[in-house]
Amino acid sequence: MKVGIAYNTVENSHHAGEEAAKEAVISSGKPALTFLFTTDSYDQEAVFTSVKEVVGDSRIVGFCCGGVITSDGVLTQGVGVCTLSGSELRVATSLQKGLSNAPQTVGERAAKDLLASGIDNGVIFVLPDGFGANISEVVYRLYDSMGPDFKYIGGCAGDNLRFFKTYQFTEAGVESDAVAVALLDGLAIQTAIGHGWNPIGAPLIIGNVDGKKVIEIDGERAFDAYSRRLGGIPLDKFHEYGMKYPLGFPNISGSYLIRDPLTVNPDKSINFVTEIPPNVVGYIMEGKVSNLIKAAGWVAKTSAQKVSQPQFALCFDCISRYLLMGKKFEKELEIITESIGKDIPILGALTFGEVGSYAGTPLFHNKTFTIVVGGSKK
Repeated sequence: MKVGIAYNTVENSHHAGEEAAKEAVISSGKPALTFLFTTDSYDQEAVFTSVKEVVGDSRIVGFCCGGVITSDGVLTQGVGVCTLSGSELRVATSLQKGLSNAPQTVGERAAKDLLASGIDNGVIFVLPDGFGANISEVVYRLYDSMGPDFKYIGGCAGDNLRFFKTYQFTEAGVESDAVAVALLDGLAIQTAIGHGWNPIGAPLIIGNVDGKKVIEIDGERAFDAYSRRLGGIPLDKFHEYGMKYPLGFPNISGSYLIRDPLTVNPDKSINFVTEIPPNVVGYIMEGKVSNLIKAAGWVAKTSAQKVSQPQFALCFDCISRYLLMGKKFEKELEIITESIGKDIPILGALTFGEVGSYAGTPLFHNKTFTIVVGGSKK
């Protein structure tokens, strides 16, 4: 297997895609699979078309994200391309639209496409629209159909916090309100996931919910209960507190599934980035920046150590971690790079939710870091 990773930051959409793809292909040769990550400042169709012209009949999977992660830092404007080549690689993709209206059906259709390839092992990259509803259902249905013989990893498409529209790609084209998936086999590959958040205080109980809106916590209006747990917070400071103190729900792996509060409604209900089921027990979580950085390093090291000859890494890191860390995010990237190996090329995305597994079943996460490291089989 050969790998090419490159990026370009010029303003012209066609030129940025073309140059990034050309540079990647110089290293990899004709690719079997091309990963394409863009930011929302570009004409997505133009970027896609220019990349497709370079990579030919390669399978493509990718999305528009909140920022492109490279070894040199985060690009708030840029196009990143990763190309993988080799006769041993087996690849299948699917692009399914209509996520918000029928997430279960979308997950099932995507799985049907991948299974039709006959590939019975490998890693599945899951890239949904981050603004869609019930993304967890897409992940559940994909897993129910595909089963435990595959690894699952990915993240949600987004933009530069305009919360307007996102885009998902495969070689079939460009869509919105969709999920792009790719199944890749034929290489040594390992995934890992973690976040660094820890519970504080006594457990709380989620009461009435309506989709992404939590109406009650501990029998009170959600904001009142949340504020009381933190000693009282002003409404106009909610965004600041919500970023620092998400909710966490214990799972069978011994870790916590993080859910990210977003805004407060006039009735004091709280909108979350992701749906939360009713009648579940959770905690308010706290994440010191040093712990978040340490966790990312551990995740990267854990994944890299299980691949004897790493050749590339792809990562999906929640955009809210990036915003919380500020300039210290550079330290996280340093530790990730050091943990994988400074000579190993890396490409990633700032995402609006992440897909990964601590133990077996994949879940949809918030405020989490997940990575895949790959290399040739011996």
